[in-house]
Amino acid sequence: MRISRVIQKVLFYLSSFIPLYILLFIQNIQILDSSGNLLAFKEISNQFLKTSPSVSVFWVGLLVLFLLSLFGVGLFFLVYTKTEGRVGQITDTGLVREDTMGYIVTYIVPLISMDIHSGRSLIINFLLFAIIGTFYVRNDQLFMNPLYNVCGYNVFSSEENIYITKISKSKLKIIAKRNISVRKVNLVGDIYLVSEHQSKSENHDDLYK
Repeated sequence: MRISRVIQKVLFYLSSFIPLYILLFIQNIQILDSSGNLLAFKEISNQFLKTSPSVSVFWVGLLVLFLLSLFGVGLFFLVYTKTEGRVGQITDTGLVREDTMGYIVTYIVPLISMDIHSGRSLIINFLLFAIIGTFYVRNDQLFMNPLYNVCGYNVFSSEENIYITKISKSKLKIIAKRNISVRKVNLVGDIYLVSEHQSKSENHDDLYK
């Protein structure tokens, strides 16, 4: 496995946890005092700087993971979605929508319960994060990313391939059945980013009827 491919997969993995980073930030940052008044900027910043070692490690780690995850976001939305790819057909018709909500419930929600004041809790959750990442990278689970759904992409799997696309399931089935050309960009293995391709000789509005 090429190093560059592994790095890409790791970045995609980190980006899939952006909802977790946001939730952890909201859960652990204090912006109000006990009386319900807004804390001063210095008091808020002290939560990152002047605190226990475990809390400092948590905030530094969260910042690093979030920044690295942005590379994964950029790789998908600024590189792969802009890549020309190749024109071809989709031969698979047995499409099943992948449930990314299950990914959130199974992997993201359990990590919210970490206690940032406990070094042991941080180590356990880091190991869990690493184990999930190993599974994600080795099994090419790049399509399991809630951000795709938030940004309007659907994820469909078939017997042979997995498609990440903004095309609806019904239209994708028609495309496959009628051998309509699409533009495909290979992310890794059998995972493709698919978009519509309008050739001069095709009128897709008529073909979809």
